[in-house]
Amino acid sequence: MTQRLLIVDDEVDICELIADVADGRGFEAKTISDPAKVEEALVEFKPNCIMLDLMMPGTDGVELLRNLGDHIKGCAIVLMSGHDVRVLNSAKRLGAAHGINVIGVLEKPIEIPTLRDTLDLLAKAETKTTAKTADVSDSKMKDEEVAVFYQPIVDIITGRVRGMEALVRWNHPQHGILSPDHFLDKMDTAEMQAMTNQVMKIAVDNLVEFHAKGFPVAISINMTASNLIDLGVPDRLDELCKAKNIPPEKLTIEVTEGEAMRDVRKIMDVLTRLRLRGFGVAIDDFGTGYSSLRELQRMPFSSMKMDKSFVMDMAENRDSQMIANTIIDLGHNLNLKVVAEGIETAAVWNMLKDRGCDLAQGYLIAKPMSFDNFLKWITENGGVFKI
Repeated sequence: MTQRLLIVDDEVDICELIADVADGRGFEAKTISDPAKVEEALVEFKPNCIMLDLMMPGTDGVELLRNLGDHIKGCAIVLMSGHDVRVLNSAKRLGAAHGINVIGVLEKPIEIPTLRDTLDLLAKAETKTTAKTADVSDSKMKDEEVAVFYQPIVDIITGRVRGMEALVRWNHPQHGILSPDHFLDKMDTAEMQAMTNQVMKIAVDNLVEFHAKGFPVAISINMTASNLIDLGVPDRLDELCKAKNIPPEKLTIEVTEGEAMRDVRKIMDVLTRLRLRGFGVAIDDFGTGYSSLRELQRMPFSSMKMDKSFVMDMAENRDSQMIANTIIDLGHNLNLKVVAEGIETAAVWNMLKDRGCDLAQGYLIAKPMSFDNFLKWITENGGVFKI
């Protein structure tokens, strides 16, 4: 399918330059120099990718992203500007906050080799117009419909698979396998707790099978604040592991910064009791929440998961590199293992490896898989990932 590229820039010569290069790379391109005509072009041209200048007369790209959000959520977008790269990256993150698929930034003056690389990135980008949608508002998840996928976590020095993150899915009778964005925000507290209990049971049962096959891996399970204010969680998890003869150190509970700070006293109670029983506790998505260093010190974390927003663009973004380095140093100074999420390229892997990060997770290694596919994957590579 031909990619339809909408180019929005008040400088006509820049529009023509990008259109000429895009045409040579197989795009069908349309140019707009008047930002007031963008909405009309979106309706008539129906682009699946957009290159947008951030600074135009009478408006700016940030305002356009906000006002046109619903119209462009199915498009892959590249932002352009003559401002410094920090402004571009801030605009990129703002687009993501609005649910917009900003896949890259392009600095002006535009260099032809960089433009070609950017267009190649657009050509490969997955647009969201064909994303699976499902209305599950009238149905409730049953225990037998809870499915768990696994994404490997590996030692960044040796490549050995140390564990995996358990990721919940809904095996819906009509819609098939659904990811959490289809159902989590529709669940009440009781439904969330029931689902989490079922995930724990499935994960522990699967852990027994992994160990029986000769892979002594660990599993990380995500919990929300509604789970972690339940004071019975440590006892239930302890009983579950004892019944299956699973050492508690083979399970880690992950909680995001924002969740951990919602009810500090109760959550600290639960996390501390989990640690006393030998379970691991990880602070997830570190760097994007609201915790202070004081709260980080008070909570009994054993590991820290660096948010993927700092990891994914490390190779191109010096600010992300510096933040990642700081998080690694902070984690190590607090005697925490540091896990980098969102690793997609060998370049980022090598940068993190050189910097002393402990563990790695991301599409470079593998996407989330069902239990059977994960067991096949880990068996075929002998429990060791190689780039």
